[in-house]
Amino acid sequence: MNRILQFITHMDARAARAAMVSVALLVVVGLVFVFGKVFFDAGPDDLGAVFEAAATHWYALPLTILVYVLLSFMGAPQFVLMAATVLAFGPIYGFAYAWVATLCSASVNFWLGRFFGADLLNRFGGDWMKRASDFVGRNGLWASALVRIVPSGPFIVVNMAFGVSKVPYWAFIIGTAIGITPKILVVGLTGQSVIALVTGQGLLLIGVVAALVAVWVGMMLAARRRLPTPPVEDENT
Repeated sequence: MNRILQFITHMDARAARAAMVSVALLVVVGLVFVFGKVFFDAGPDDLGAVFEAAATHWYALPLTILVYVLLSFMGAPQFVLMAATVLAFGPIYGFAYAWVATLCSASVNFWLGRFFGADLLNRFGGDWMKRASDFVGRNGLWASALVRIVPSGPFIVVNMAFGVSKVPYWAFIIGTAIGITPKILVVGLTGQSVIALVTGQGLLLIGVVAALVAVWVGMMLAARRRLPTPPVEDENT
């Protein structure tokens, strides 16, 4: 316990802010699961309503992929997209659809960076993304995994940086697949634990989720030390 307290008290400002951002995003996920049905059923244009309407049809997965790709260009937070997907399709299909759709949208962004090059990236990301591109070019697969754990920059800009850096696509996509898995698991389990808490059931699940969140935040803080420092305002990967 003393070591944990020492780690927290000696945490630098950016690391502390990263932890707070991640915890805040998980709170947002919880609110989506508590109040999502109310807001998502408000009208046909809502994201959750679109997903739910497609849930029983063959095009559910293609539609989810399309939404993820389009919203990646609008800077939609990945946590919120994943939460909406799990809410609409359930924990199993929601996890699978979010995982596949995230990989597809990341791939589109990657190939944009590969084909259109540094000029387009600089327009989106500026000087920090030049440093990030150098970093991912040196570290490849593991850099692709690390940036999914750490709030490091807008989803589209980070993925484009990999394309510009000439990292092999196979390294990018495998690293992304590894890195997004714990994030989607945490989002899905957080939602299920919130529902269990509201209904007065599943105290064991809530404890497991709390432990997983603590481990995930610890992984994020450890990984952050190896990544270039992002701009203060851009942390929604």
